[in-house]
Amino acid sequence: MVDMTRDDRSPGGALAVSEARLRRAQRVAHLGSWELDLGTSVMWASDEAFRIYGLAPTPDNLLPFDLVKGIPFAEDRPVLDHALRELVERGTPYELRFRIRRHGDGAVRYVHSFAEATREANGRPTLVTGTIQDVTEYEEATQALQDALRANEERALLILEQAADAIFLGAPDGTFTGVNQRACELTGYAREELLGRGFELLFAPDVLAAAPLRYDLIARCETVVNERLLTRSDGSRVLVEMRAKQLSDGTLQAIVRDISERRQLEEQLQLRQRMDSIGTLAGGIAHDFNNILAAIVGYADALRISGDRLDERQLRSVENILRSSQRAADLVRGLQMLTHPGPPESESFDLHRVAAEVFEVLTETTDRIIEKRMLIPPGMFLVRGNASSLYHALMNLGVNAVQAIEQKGAVAGDRVTIEAREHVAGDGDGDEHPLPAGRWVHVLVADTGVGMSPRVRKQAFDPLFTTKEKGERKGQGLGLAMVYNIVVRQHHGLIDVDSAEGAGSTFHLYLPLAAERPERREASAPALVGGTETILVVDDEPQILALTHEILAQAGYTVLAAADGQEGLEFFRERAGEIDLVLLDRTLPKLHGEELLRRMLALRPGIRVIISSGDASIDLASFPGARRVLHKPYPLTLLFATIREVLDEPA
Repeated sequence: MVDMTRDDRSPGGALAVSEARLRRAQRVAHLGSWELDLGTSVMWASDEAFRIYGLAPTPDNLLPFDLVKGIPFAEDRPVLDHALRELVERGTPYELRFRIRRHGDGAVRYVHSFAEATREANGRPTLVTGTIQDVTEYEEATQALQDALRANEERALLILEQAADAIFLGAPDGTFTGVNQRACELTGYAREELLGRGFELLFAPDVLAAAPLRYDLIARCETVVNERLLTRSDGSRVLVEMRAKQLSDGTLQAIVRDISERRQLEEQLQLRQRMDSIGTLAGGIAHDFNNILAAIVGYADALRISGDRLDERQLRSVENILRSSQRAADLVRGLQMLTHPGPPESESFDLHRVAAEVFEVLTETTDRIIEKRMLIPPGMFLVRGNASSLYHALMNLGVNAVQAIEQKGAVAGDRVTIEAREHVAGDGDGDEHPLPAGRWVHVLVADTGVGMSPRVRKQAFDPLFTTKEKGERKGQGLGLAMVYNIVVRQHHGLIDVDSAEGAGSTFHLYLPLAAERPERREASAPALVGGTETILVVDDEPQILALTHEILAQAGYTVLAAADGQEGLEFFRERAGEIDLVLLDRTLPKLHGEELLRRMLALRPGIRVIISSGDASIDLASFPGARRVLHKPYPLTLLFATIREVLDEPA
């Protein structure tokens, strides 16, 4: 430290203090000074200049000029020489930043140098005075900052380019100054076509009128979010969500997201939820509706059994009632399968019979100008599967065919045709349609309607896809998807479609041929085998309860009837020893069927119980202790046969 108490009032003392202060200031600032005598080429430098150059100070502070000239980097030397020459010849001061390799340790340093010339009266330069400052730390910090900024820019550019959304950057008036690759893909324009343009290129006037570009709100640093239809370069429109705001530097940023698929999925979800509701509703009404059907089937079956009192026309009417009731029951069962899917019953049936019923309905209920041709002969094609399910599939295809013709305007000569031929599948080699080896029936349902575009044909069997307007009596996209489910999943077959716009459509169904003939049903009414046992019938539907009581009593049984679960339990408690069998409805007021079954088994283990239910999804496993499950509506012959089987089983 400088001794501040020393008397520096003498000129020599004051000068020494001043020089010491100057040296300290130069050391702190890493700033050295130097002078070059142009006449003698003798160079003087301060102590800090010596340190910067990596040289040991000399007693007289004279620098070896030739050595100093070699310290700057060779590639920086030309600029330095030129500046010195301009300074000497023209008197132009210079300010330069260059690199040196320090003499002592070879370290690379960045220096900042100023210089100016002193001239005589005649203008001849005699002395160059300059400074040299070590700015290495500043340069390195600056370089690190630049590297970080460049890395951030590259990272931001990478994020911008790889973003899943289209990003537009623009001036405050909306003129695009930058776009990412996704923006080009979404709009169909090249980057060069977008730059310099604005959103008016992408949004039609009617769209902007409905949802204006609120530059006023964006200028107030608000984020504006809107949904609009964006027009692509090919003229097609896509629904987008645009989120626009102003960045801190005044740049307008708009993030545009294609939400057409999301909106479609939302609509599909809503449709699925509605279908779930339909399924739930179907399950809720199945009990009541099947009870009504059970009563209709029961009374009609009773008429059929007493056939000796009916003429042929009346018997045919009764058969039609039973057939229609069975169709209604199958339809309810199909709705129940929406929420409780299960395998349908499989049987061997004549394809002609099912197709004939479908085309009879189509002929009676659709435009008569459209010809309906049913070209499947009876008894030739026996299918293994579920006749009722196939009926609904063919009916759906038939209705679609009629609507396709009506869509273009039905004229004389338009027709819907169904035909069938046998198809033998090998190991798949060379087959147009890959099927397991075996014998199949190839069903063709053809129409002369409007046909399908390639896009529609590709999506024809997708769930919830439809070309019809949604709304009352319009499509919900379930028709062909249900047909696909029946043919492919239920019958393990195959379905395909050939179609072209304006050329009609032909649906190809491949169904398994049955190996055996269907069982022939006798035309005469079967006999009902009765008995003398006591049966407790528990059902909350008065008509079913009355019919079951009457028909069982006529067959010789002693019948006890209860209209709800609590009454049934009281009957059983009082007369458990007398009751041989219980016919128990599953859904009952006051006490549910499952709980009533549990209590009866607790009172009398081994009691024979038959469950009666309108829910097609339940099975015997749902009712531990029960012997059978009858699904409403059921014919009386099945009821009597089941009762007799259970009563004749060992206790």
